[in-house]
Amino acid sequence: MKTDLYIQGTDNTPEVMFGLNGEFKIWGRIVTENVPGLFEPILKWISDYQHKNVIFNIYFDYINSSASMHLFILLKKLEENEAIQNIIVNWHYDEDDEDHLDTGEIFEDKLNRTKFNYFEESLELAA
Repeated sequence: MKTDLYIQGTDNTPEVMFGLNGEFKIWGRIVTENVPGLFEPILKWISDYQHKNVIFNIYFDYINSSASMHLFILLKKLEENEAIQNIIVNWHYDEDDEDHLDTGEIFEDKLNRTKFNYFEESLELAA
């Protein structure tokens, strides 16, 4: 039986929580050299996902270009899964990070079934 997917975040990799209830979250930063290794278990997990609705919260304070490519592949795989009828991405970005906002808008333009909501955040690190 399939279970929720949880991957603990590190200083170089994001925290990942994909629930069988359709609530997905990925947040943090991606500066690892092994981006394919990071995304492999996520892609495998969603390959036979069977929930009708997905709400995917995405926030990165940093994402490298390789990771952006893999994130787009992940979003495409969600769209290719015919069991999923509705996909909503809540794209969170730092108020000073126009590049991250642009990335979300590019993804939105290239995807057909995914609805994007954009949330400008003020990143405040605890002292």
